[in-house]
Amino acid sequence: MKKIIMATRPYSWPASMVPVAVGSAVAFKNGSFSGLNCFWTFLAALMVHSGANLANSYFDWKNGIDMPDYADDRTIADKLLTPEKTIRFSMLMIFVSALIGIYLTIKNNAPLMLVFGAAGALLAWFYTADGIHYKYRSLGDAGIFLSFGPLIVTGTALIQTGKILPSALLASIPLGLLITGILHANNMRDISYDSSKNIKTFAQFLGMEKSVAYYKILIVSAYCSTLLLGSLPAAVLPMLSMLLAKKLFVLLKNGDLAALVKETAKFVGVFGLLLAIGLII
Repeated sequence: MKKIIMATRPYSWPASMVPVAVGSAVAFKNGSFSGLNCFWTFLAALMVHSGANLANSYFDWKNGIDMPDYADDRTIADKLLTPEKTIRFSMLMIFVSALIGIYLTIKNNAPLMLVFGAAGALLAWFYTADGIHYKYRSLGDAGIFLSFGPLIVTGTALIQTGKILPSALLASIPLGLLITGILHANNMRDISYDSSKNIKTFAQFLGMEKSVAYYKILIVSAYCSTLLLGSLPAAVLPMLSMLLAKKLFVLLKNGDLAALVKETAKFVGVFGLLLAIGLII
């Protein structure tokens, strides 16, 4: 079990957990919240995210991207899981997430949730899956923004309230930007290697100098976008995370891109929880 958990990259879990917290906070502010719905939504988001990570591990290995001598994701290279088990657990987790989504849809009479769930599952699977693998076509940033921003935040609020709330859509913007930052930090680190494998990430398209500027824009824009929420606490509380943001910029300046990936994930967790609290107040 420990190997399975490690293979799902738990350091990245804030990217799926925090959007659920923010979507739940928006619903609570609008007078509709169920702890049971929140629990099942957290579990569904965690399952589809973990399944997507395992699928990414499998297809990067299958397509010769991750090799024993160079692989940031060591799931298969270090034999945490065999390739067969990696893809099977991926499919199982995404299937469990789908079952939870169907249950929540029926329980809350929210048929539109099926659209959100299907979109999320497809974006998760085809991130690197054969045929589309949009990560390799410089579309990874857009897919991650949609998946972890509007889809999870707005979908969570939809489960709780039965409606698509404009306030949830607005609240999803800063999170989508920051979680895209996690991906971009990872892709910046791998620009040279990805180029040798003919992978066209957005970071590779920009080049290192412009990628550094783009990363900074993502972080700063997240703070600025909280002003769209029309709530003073929601705009002010996330500012308490600025010391962590400063640390990210120091890592970026020093070229410590390996550390930047995990530190950006931690930063998303802190920023997102502060945003959720601000939305409730």
